[in-house]
Amino acid sequence: MIQSQTLLKVVDNSGAKLVRCIKVKNKSGKSYANVGDVVLVSVRSLRPRYGRRVRQKMNKSEVHHGVIVQTRKVYRTRGGLGYSFGCNSVALISSQKKPLGTRISATLPSRLRGLKWGKLAAMAKKII
Repeated sequence: MIQSQTLLKVVDNSGAKLVRCIKVKNKSGKSYANVGDVVLVSVRSLRPRYGRRVRQKMNKSEVHHGVIVQTRKVYRTRGGLGYSFGCNSVALISSQKKPLGTRISATLPSRLRGLKWGKLAAMAKKII
């Protein structure tokens, strides 16, 4: 469960490395987010740039939207299986709900495909 002020790892190649959750969006009265929820995040640290041709897509302390893709909290499927990951992770999206990165370097749960994030699931390295 992700609350405000939680530090999150970025799993796509958008340029950010670590972000902080500012607000949980679209959760009528709830103050926490689970896998597939949209959060508002601010960039805390950036990935190093390799070479001069690499264009930086974002700067430090910018505010972006993100989708929670991994949480340390165990969540149960309808079949009774429970999944948890090693860290809390997010994939950054634009305000039009399109991904900012082109690749995702993490394993994503198949639940994201059912929650209208099929484009993120297609970019992932592996889906469980």
